Amino acid sequence: MPFKQLSASKAVIANTYTHIITRRVFAGLLAFCVLFATAGFERWSNDEVFIWSLVALLSWHFLFFRSHVEFDLDKQLITNHVSSLYPLSQQLIPIQNISAFQIRRRLGDSKGYELCIVLDSQIEPLKFDYGNLSHIKKTGQQLSQFCMVPLLSDVS
Repeated sequence: MPFKQLSASKAVIANTYTHIITRRVFAGLLAFCVLFATAGFERWSNDEVFIWSLVALLSWHFLFFRSHVEFDLDKQLITNHVSSLYPLSQQLIPIQNISAFQIRRRLGDSKGYELCIVLDSQIEPLKFDYGNLSHIKKTGQQLSQFCMVPLLSDVS
């Protein structure tokens, strides 16, 4: 997720084109399979129709999924919006409660790393982003400079 600074006090992390295209191709394949399977619904049981409708719903969610993170220094707030066909969640994190950003190795993934937000009021940091080490380091450094919060790293 690339970090884009919109102004001196506002920045956004949005989905990359690769994520969007991959998700749409996968959702299109699922939708095609569902449409192909609908030709035989009259001889299917109610359970089978329910399962196919669930697969169709999930394909629509994959198609319209959107994640949007906004950093606003004027309001001292990080807002994380997750939506699909309808809003799924919104997380508000006050910047003044952040003591640091932390880079650490992902559990169970030898090449994966995650960027976490360390809050004053929580023992366990919030997982914020994940990916390869260069992506996480770049994003972490940009966020650390933008929010004026230190960047910690558990990896060498």
